[in-house]
Amino acid sequence: MTKLICPECQRENEPERIYCHDCGAKLDRTAVIASKPADARDKERQRVQSMFDPNRLKMRLLFFRICRLVLGAFLVAVLIQMLLPPDVAPEKKALILSQLGLEVENAVTYHRPTPLQYTEDQVNEYLSNALKSKKALNKPWLDFKRAIVGFTEGKCSITAERSFFGFSVYTTTSFAVQIADGAVNASNRGGAIGRFPIYPQVMQYLDIVFEDLWTALDRERKLVAKANAIEFHEKSVILQTAPVQ
Repeated sequence: MTKLICPECQRENEPERIYCHDCGAKLDRTAVIASKPADARDKERQRVQSMFDPNRLKMRLLFFRICRLVLGAFLVAVLIQMLLPPDVAPEKKALILSQLGLEVENAVTYHRPTPLQYTEDQVNEYLSNALKSKKALNKPWLDFKRAIVGFTEGKCSITAERSFFGFSVYTTTSFAVQIADGAVNASNRGGAIGRFPIYPQVMQYLDIVFEDLWTALDRERKLVAKANAIEFHEKSVILQTAPVQ
């Protein structure tokens, strides 16, 4: 181990000291620096050089550019999926189906034993008539056009079509629905914006988008809640209005 000899008092000092332990004179550390292993100095020099290596910097810049390009392409793809219309029934001229609501009201009030079954087209035609006068569904810059239901096994979906400067924007939410104790219990099964799918964990926070639609359909919701059971099948819905024996 290299010792540092004080030039003033000749005291031997430890190699890490800068000033003499006895007299405080500044020590000559040249011998200590020279005794440092050459390979350690080389490694330190190589590390510093690598930090400022132009080729290394170019690779890092290229990596970040590729990441930005991939992220940009992903965001563009997501935006396109959001703007594409989903697979919903084309808009048709609605027939007069106001009796559908009256039929359901009479069935649930008098607990008729025969279940009521309706197709997607029948329900959509009813909604077209029921919602066309709901001016509250129109928002600034966003006009309500229609609501479209879809039925699959055990699940119901509803899509709201709104117009933004003449361009249709679609939002969809899906539910599994049960009737219990005079209330409609719905558990979220996800949704979509355009054709871009939204997971149920996220969709439950986006359900506020449909709040005005649920308010407009409050009468229909209360009628359904008076039924004893509801079943969803492929493109049809069945309401059981008789008490369960």
